[in-house]
Amino acid sequence: MKTDRKETRFERIAKRFLMVIFAIFIIGVVGLSSYESSLNIDSQNIEKEIATLESDIDGLNMKKQELESFSRIASIAEKKGYTYKQNTVTAAVEGVQAE
Repeated sequence: MKTDRKETRFERIAKRFLMVIFAIFIIGVVGLSSYESSLNIDSQNIEKEIATLESDIDGLNMKKQELESFSRIASIAEKKGYTYKQNTVTAAVEGVQAE
């Protein structure tokens, strides 16, 4: 009772279409995975550059604070012949009576 049934044209086209869709799916998955990994590598490189720049900025800020410190300014002024006398400052608070 075995019947040899010949495939119809629609079945052949449907099988080819299914194989093409499956191949496109696999190529798409592989392509997207490689694209994602390349984006991850790029983002890691950018993060490293940002970290390097931030450390450079921190170093420059520390150098700026060192250069603008009062003791350094006073020593440069003394080398140029200027003198600094510290004035005594008194504070007066209104509305408070001394006992």
